[in-house]
Formats: sequence, C-alpha cells, structure tokens
Amino acid sequence: MSAGPMDGGGGRCEFVVRPDGTVAGDDGAAGALAAALPYTGRLARRAGELLGVGDLRALEALGRRRLTVGVTWTPAGEGTYRAVLAPAETRTVPTFMVVGGADATATAVHCVDRVRAVAGVRWAGVVTAGSRVVATAGDGVARGHLDEVGNRVLAILRSLEDQHVAGFVRLRFEEAFVVGASLGRHVLVACTDATDEHALLATIDEVRAILADHDLLSVPTQDDPSAAGAASVDETADEVRVEAAPSPPPLVGARFAGAGAREPRKGRRRFGRGTLSPSPGETPRRSTRG
Repeated sequence: MSAGPMDGGGGRCEFVVRPDGTVAGDDGAAGALAAALPYTGRLARRAGELLGVGDLRALEALGRRRLTVGVTWTPAGEGTYRAVLAPAETRTVPTFMVVGGADATATAVHCVDRVRAVAGVRWAGVVTAGSRVVATAGDGVARGHLDEVGNRVLAILRSLEDQHVAGFVRLRFEEAFVVGASLGRHVLVACTDATDEHALLATIDEVRAILADHDLLSVPTQDDPSAAGAASVDETADEVRVEAAPSPPPLVGARFAGAGAREPRKGRRRFGRGTLSPSPGETPRRSTRG
C-alpha cells in the first residue's frame, strides 16, 4: 500500500505494519505510530477476550487527526495492521457551565447514565487511573473484568496521545464495539452496537465538562460498603444541569489521599492458672486458688 504525502498541516497517509514488524509506507510520525500499533492491538485483543465480544477487527482513534486501522490475525496471533491517517473533520466542541451541587459519586453515576441513554449503547462505566470501577450503567456490564478492560483502554489512549489521535478510541470486535474516552487521567468505557458518532461524541463532551470539576479519586469503588450512603441517581439527576458558557471548564482536581483510620483493637480475655485479665469495664477478680 502506497503512502500519501504528509504536509505541514498533517495530510493523509497510508501504511501497513506486518506481523514481523516491518512497515510499508510512511506513518507520518517517523515510525512512532507504526511501532505503537502492535502494542495497541494486543491490548485491544485481550480486552475483547475479557468481554467475550470476539476478535478485534478494526481500531479507530480520533483527536486532531483520525486514525483508522483494519486488523487481521495469523494463526500464531500476530497482527497485520492496515492504517490510514487523515486530518479529522473540524468539530466544534461547545463549552459548558455545570450547575448543581451533586457530589462526585452521584455525578459519576449520572454521567454513565447519560452515556447509556445514547441509542446503541449497551453499558458504560468509569474506571480510574488506579483501575478502580467507580460507576457503571446498563445491562450486561462486565463487572468482573471492567477494571482490567479500563486499564487496557487507558493504555491504548496513552500510547496514541503523542500522535494527536487520542481522546477517543473505538474498537470493532466481531460481536460489538468497545469505546474508550479519556477523562483526564481516567477513562470512560462503553460497549455499543452501531451508534451515531456525533451523538456519542456530543454526550462524551458533556460528560467531560460535568466531571472536570470533580476528583474521581475521591469516588469510592462501586459496590464498596463505604458508598452505601451515596445518593441514588433518581435523587440527584435533577441537580446536575449543563448550560452553555463562554469559559472553558476547569481541570480535574487534586489527588485524594483517602487513607482510612484503623479501628482500635478490642480487648481480649486471657486465661491462666493464677489470674484472670479483666475485659474493658470489668472489675479485676482475685484468684481463689491457693
């Protein structure tokens, strides 16, 4: 496959990465993008195995440029990657002002529900940089593997970010699509059928704006007993509203230290031949043995 010219504005190019690592064509990034594809392919293929959605067939990443990659596999599990890198269509990302006082936990749950409401989305979840699942919505969500899947999708986004195609990635498997979107240091993961890209991206823009002022590291791991008192979505959904605003959203907040205090040790009664050690609150008793 021949490579198209690359100009200063980042024109279209095509290239192939073979199973032995050799590259035909020019990736427009001095080989860095071509070198990243086998790594991202292995990460994505394992994510598909964990989710049970079949083998990886294609990868699409979007940022300032659009990367489209078709994947075929050898019997030994080595991939051939046929890639096209082109300028992305100009997309106006609106600025938002978030109005409402919901806490970070309720806000994260609200956001995954917003993504789940997009036609074609089966389920969605938010996974932190520490591989903690803090919110999910939808039927069939892979609770047992979503932490590892999120970790792999986040690694894919990071591996492509230097090529200006990170921020949004869509993995096409035999039985479903898996979408990943960066949330600062964290990631939104969704499993979908065919979806309207514009509707999905618009919702992700909204979710990013809503979560920008919340520290996701402060959100308890989902199903953690400490989250039992968190408000339900029905109680908080009306508290979170998004309105257009002239200023950009703030960055994600500072790290959360989150270390809990240890519980004090309980007193223990010990039995011996001469004395009995009193438990807290008891009066010491003398031994009656001579």
